[in-house]
Amino acid sequence: MAKEVKIVTFINDREGREQGEEELTRLVNEGYEIVGSGGGTGAEMVWGFVILQRETEDDE
Repeated sequence: MAKEVKIVTFINDREGREQGEEELTRLVNEGYEIVGSGGGTGAEMVWGFVILQRETEDDE
């Protein structure tokens, strides 16, 4: 089985959180699992990311 990875990024304000939550909800419902997250500050804002992965069938 191969793995497929997605990284969702967001800015920690109302709109950024809402968009991040919508994207994460969609991906989790598509079978992705959250495997890591992180964030920090920069340009006077808080930002974050979430790493997701799922197993896929090998095409070989």
